[in-house]
Amino acid sequence: MKTRNIVSTVLFLALFTLLAGCGGGKPHELERGGLNAGDLMQGLLDKTMVTLGGVTSKKSAEEALPVLEEINKEFEQLIDTSGDLSDEGQADLSAQAAKAMPGLKDITQRINMQSYGDILKPTMHEMIGNLTKLL
Repeated sequence: MKTRNIVSTVLFLALFTLLAGCGGGKPHELERGGLNAGDLMQGLLDKTMVTLGGVTSKKSAEEALPVLEEINKEFEQLIDTSGDLSDEGQADLSAQAAKAMPGLKDITQRINMQSYGDILKPTMHEMIGNLTKLL
């Protein structure tokens, strides 16, 4: 009987110790709409590149503008919630932003050299600024 009580106590303490570490800290990943922060970030970056890849004229730049503005709003939401991530989660977003930045700057520069570049320039500079906040 005494052995059973000791084993029960040890198991209880072990379980308590394990559960004490669950919660209270910042999550490694935030979720929104079933996607974690890293997936959201990658989705926004992919959508940006696909949208910019379709810009070949003044008309397509005008059509891309509201899509890029919406992407910027989503980046801002991600920035607002990134402080809720663990240090590791924030580092993951930072790494994604750093990896995407050269390509985004390059395509922005190429678009700005076109006659329709002025249409997207303010939005693209805002996007680059948003990504910089995640670095």
